[in-house]
Amino acid sequence: MSFSSGRGSGLGSGRGGGRTPIQPPLTHHSTENLDDDDETQAPSSPETEWDVVTTQDVGEKSSISNELDPASLWFDDGKVTRAITDAFQQYFNFPWRNWTQTSQAAKDRWFNMFKVYNLSIQSKFTWKPELDKKVRKGFNRKGGKRLRDLHHWVTVVKNPIRPNWMSEDVHGKMLKFVKEDPKFKKKSAQAKKNKRGGSETNKVVPGHCQGSVSTNEYAKRMAAQNGGILPIAADLYLKTHSKEMAGKGKELCCDKSKDLMGAYDKKMAEYKEKGINKNPNEVYFDVVGGRKKGLIPGLGTGGDIFYKKPSSRADKSSSVYTPSLLSQLSTRMEQFQQLLVEQRVELERQRSEWEKERFEVEKVRQEESRKFNEYLVEMRKAMQDYSQMFSQCGGSFPFSQPHDPRDPSGGGTLGPCAG
Repeated sequence: MSFSSGRGSGLGSGRGGGRTPIQPPLTHHSTENLDDDDETQAPSSPETEWDVVTTQDVGEKSSISNELDPASLWFDDGKVTRAITDAFQQYFNFPWRNWTQTSQAAKDRWFNMFKVYNLSIQSKFTWKPELDKKVRKGFNRKGGKRLRDLHHWVTVVKNPIRPNWMSEDVHGKMLKFVKEDPKFKKKSAQAKKNKRGGSETNKVVPGHCQGSVSTNEYAKRMAAQNGGILPIAADLYLKTHSKEMAGKGKELCCDKSKDLMGAYDKKMAEYKEKGINKNPNEVYFDVVGGRKKGLIPGLGTGGDIFYKKPSSRADKSSSVYTPSLLSQLSTRMEQFQQLLVEQRVELERQRSEWEKERFEVEKVRQEESRKFNEYLVEMRKAMQDYSQMFSQCGGSFPFSQPHDPRDPSGGGTLGPCAG
């Protein structure tokens, strides 16, 4: 059974099984007022569905840890994102369009649903007390994006079909607003032109090829395949902006992507030719022109993995390269691993030299042993020859003189073979 938010099942009809809305008591939190991007923009995950999640859709992952931590489970994870979406679906009694327009009471209620008990995971999310502010900030940021995507899904993708978790009254008001509000219509028309290169008649060019998987999730997967070392920004961009073409292999998805990577490759080649060791992430940062509205072009929120987040709203557009702490740690890990590789190579070289030296010593020892054995053989042969010669003279070897009868003392005076 798959763990999903109703993906690929239309509006969730015919699922079977009921759902009980969870309505925890309202609490009020002070939270920053986040500005939204243009709410008329299409969502970044066009295939995302917004159907109801029932208890029959979950269960096999309920045993997995749900402790939030930036280093492991965070708001770029699909499970956390679905949990926020589920909170929206349980309590959506007003035609909210974006986070700024949403009441504080609704934000607080959604957050309490998220942390007290979540239907999509049949459990609750936990986190350390010192992460309270970060969790709420992450919830606000991801919630604002998901709410914007939801509004587009309801008013554009599924219009005029009403989701079964939304009341007729709210649905009607939402559609009426986008149809009649002049300010919204003007922004929507401009957004359509922007996505089509300045003309509504042009074809929409896909901005990426990553589907519903976040850039951060792609970075995590690539790091997991590389011993925990983060990919460089350009490689992550290639991963999320390339697609398989029949008979051609992988190609970048649009001319904009090709221009960007062409400029990046050209810069890297120039630095290499000049003998300059430039950080690839810094080169990518320069090529895309730095941060724009707080984001890194081509990477979105995933740019925060490589580049330090702006400390204030005034710094959201910046051309000054500052690596993130995570990027610095990853670089140090890569350098450490490279050092280990170099040390391993050096040890292998030394071991090879020692082995060669040992072989030479052993060769000399074997040669000396061979010569000594030959000497022993020659000595044994000589001794045998002498022994045979003396035995023929009636003596023995080693020398033994026979008794001389002419000598009264019993001594021997005649040598062997004496006449």
